[in-house]
Amino acid sequence: MKTKLVLFSICLAILSMGATAKIKDGKALTGNSLTEFGKYTVVNSDVPMVYKNQVLKTFELTYENTDNPIRIGLLCEDELKCKTFIVRTDDFEIEYTCRNNVFGVKKIEKRFQKLPKEEMELKLNKVAYYSQRVICQNKKSEDELLGLIACYLPDLVNDEYQASF
Repeated sequence: MKTKLVLFSICLAILSMGATAKIKDGKALTGNSLTEFGKYTVVNSDVPMVYKNQVLKTFELTYENTDNPIRIGLLCEDELKCKTFIVRTDDFEIEYTCRNNVFGVKKIEKRFQKLPKEEMELKLNKVAYYSQRVICQNKKSEDELLGLIACYLPDLVNDEYQASF
């Protein structure tokens, strides 16, 4: 557990120094997840996620040591002052939210769910999940939040299911 905390701290420090590029400029956001997944790249996706006939701002997250890209849809609900990041592959889905500058993970809400809950419960690393409920409590940019997702997401997947990524 201490090792994971140290890795999380190092990852957060690296993100604080800044990513190598900004997605806003049409370039990739890159960094090192400090996990078995390795270095990551986040780019704008050509295939958007859609929720209730609303096209979401969508990103594609890839890691150097995984085969399949991960899609991240961003839903901004202004009335709640909330940003919801729907993180999804064919076999895994989770949600990160930023509400009142508190950013952390939560199980996917029923309204976004596409995979069976029981299947997700098997794949989700409960220890990592509970340690990520609150990742940070200060204001972060969209790029910084995407970088945090890229660094923290690999730990949410139980080891026996990481090969499917």
